[in-house]
Amino acid sequence: MSTKKLIGLYGGAFDPVHNAHIEIAKNCINEVGLAKLILIPTGRSSFNKEMSPAMDRMAMLKLAFTSSSYEVSSVEIKHSEKSKNPSYTIETIKYFFGRDKNTYLLIIGTDALANMSDWYNWQEIINYCHILVVNRSEMSVFTQIWNPKITKLIKDHSTTQLKDLQCKRAGSLYFISMPMIDISSSIVRQYIKNKKNLDGIIPFQIEKYILENLLY
Repeated sequence: MSTKKLIGLYGGAFDPVHNAHIEIAKNCINEVGLAKLILIPTGRSSFNKEMSPAMDRMAMLKLAFTSSSYEVSSVEIKHSEKSKNPSYTIETIKYFFGRDKNTYLLIIGTDALANMSDWYNWQEIINYCHILVVNRSEMSVFTQIWNPKITKLIKDHSTTQLKDLQCKRAGSLYFISMPMIDISSSIVRQYIKNKKNLDGIIPFQIEKYILENLLY
């Protein structure tokens, strides 16, 4: 069995980071035994999504994730700044795959899995990592209705065995369940705009940063 480290890759706009992001990260580390989890804020969105400045999103992530179990990576931000192009997941995965011999797990939710066939060169992703799918629905992923391409991906690559993640560097889908947390970045931004109470939604240090820097 390989002794290579299992490392999670958790990407997103994180605009702003909130408590659901934090709980997902903690659960992935605990459920799978990740040696580290790397948070990767999006550079330029491939779907033309407007985002707060990268420096602010990076700063908020570093305030939210201070443990040595976490790392905040600017790889997608630097790529987009240099190339002026969107940051694509497949390029990020290839970068980490070629960086060392560790095993990387791309962390996504079932909502992202459902739309994965719209991603750039999405079929290649499974060749360079495992995919760790966080199911925050009460429904089993195996009873949900997916488009045929995603159904085939699940059928061909899903596993319930952690050893499959440990023995190979890529090729498996592994599902973990966690309670639904009804928080999204868009909800947080709306709360801030309407001056609503943010207790239990974002960490205090993130709220303080947002107010001090006049975000949203």
